[in-house]
Amino acid sequence: MSAVMNPIFNLPDVQQFLKLLKVPEVQIVFNLMVENAITLSDMNILKRLTELEVQTGINDPGDEDHPITLPERIDQLAESIDNKTVQETIIEPTQKTKNERRAHHFMESPPIGLVAKEGIVIKSKVWRHWVRTLPEELKTKSFQNIRKLKIDLFNLLEKLFPDRVYLKQDKTGLKEWKLIIKSVT
Repeated sequence: MSAVMNPIFNLPDVQQFLKLLKVPEVQIVFNLMVENAITLSDMNILKRLTELEVQTGINDPGDEDHPITLPERIDQLAESIDNKTVQETIIEPTQKTKNERRAHHFMESPPIGLVAKEGIVIKSKVWRHWVRTLPEELKTKSFQNIRKLKIDLFNLLEKLFPDRVYLKQDKTGLKEWKLIIKSVT
């Protein structure tokens, strides 16, 4: 069958070799050569095969101190999942004030600002968009001064996250305050 699939089997020397393999004495010598090649291989074929058999549970090592096999581990995980009980816990927010909760929300989902060499710059337009997308519990009252809230929150962010943000004020024009989120690089 193989002779038809691969043209190399049609070569005269290969045909002669295949005929010799049918002789029992040649088969024994050939099998010994293959076994030696496998056992003396630099790839540690037998050692790796034994480790795989132990890990998959095909070959039981016999001692009780053997490393855990994959089927045993799967059984343990299934058992631990079945035994788990759902515990309901109420997580109290660690932030006490609404502005602290806003500051943490800001750092968890910062607005997309201008990327500059010092980091991400948050200016008024970006700030206003971020304020509009706040969750209901963090939104401002309609009569609250949004500019004061911005400065208060920027100062709080600088205080809570000094290693990640800093404030900067424009030197010309409206002298607008901007928050810079430092680059991670």
